[in-house]
Amino acid sequence: MSEKYILCARGTLDVNNGPGTLLGGTPHDQTEAATELMIHRLAAIHLLQTNVISKDYTVVTLPERKFLYENIFDNVVDYAPGKFQYSIDVVRDVWYAKLPYKPFYGYYDRDKELINNIVYNNDILSKDIGDFLVCIPRLKRSDMIRNLDQEYWLSFVECVKDQFEKIIVFGKGNENFADGDRVIYVDTLQDFCSYIHHKNCKHVVSTISGPCHYVQQFGNTNKDTTLTMIDNGGMYKQHGHDPSFFHPCINFTKVKIKIIPDKVPAPERLRDILWD
Repeated sequence: MSEKYILCARGTLDVNNGPGTLLGGTPHDQTEAATELMIHRLAAIHLLQTNVISKDYTVVTLPERKFLYENIFDNVVDYAPGKFQYSIDVVRDVWYAKLPYKPFYGYYDRDKELINNIVYNNDILSKDIGDFLVCIPRLKRSDMIRNLDQEYWLSFVECVKDQFEKIIVFGKGNENFADGDRVIYVDTLQDFCSYIHHKNCKHVVSTISGPCHYVQQFGNTNKDTTLTMIDNGGMYKQHGHDPSFFHPCINFTKVKIKIIPDKVPAPERLRDILWD
């Protein structure tokens, strides 16, 4: 019997490849990490739970996202254009027509053990680390209205680093934040998920950004984490009814969410908002 493949993501290794335009930075054939988490991965879990597929199907995804499936399916492989003949292509046509947009995913109670069952970095989870903050300075070359100048985030980190034992900075291109002491740079999605799952992660700060959705599925372990997002593009104001822009129906971990609308606060003010 030929191997059965289920496609959950397609794209290039350079996940931010593109010309740097407002909407055209990421290639159209690139599956965003948040889209895969909220739609394609949930689709695969639902198909597994309803016996449409089995654990011996081979999941095809991008290399840095394999950890999202390795505890659920027997085989997970890297996407390569034209290499596989897919039995099921959730990227193209399986899920969108069937997805009830609100409450979005009505099977959380049934599926929560699988949804939460990802491969963490145990070295991170076992770290003896005090209360810390995770910062996501978004640098993507798509939907650039959601980006803030890196100098803004450098100033913010300088404002808060004495208030936490560590500051974790996530996102490719932010290596310059690391200071060898309090500020740690993380460039893999798996390590990011491990830090937000750590019991001492108290705050996550970002603009409206895809990695924030991961906090809603894998964070808030301490039941006291706050996710603070600057809505500098007015996206939540316009689309807050949409799960893609943080409607509460997708907040599986019940993390507390603060939205800062429109005007970007000064870094010192953002620091104060954390504690408001």
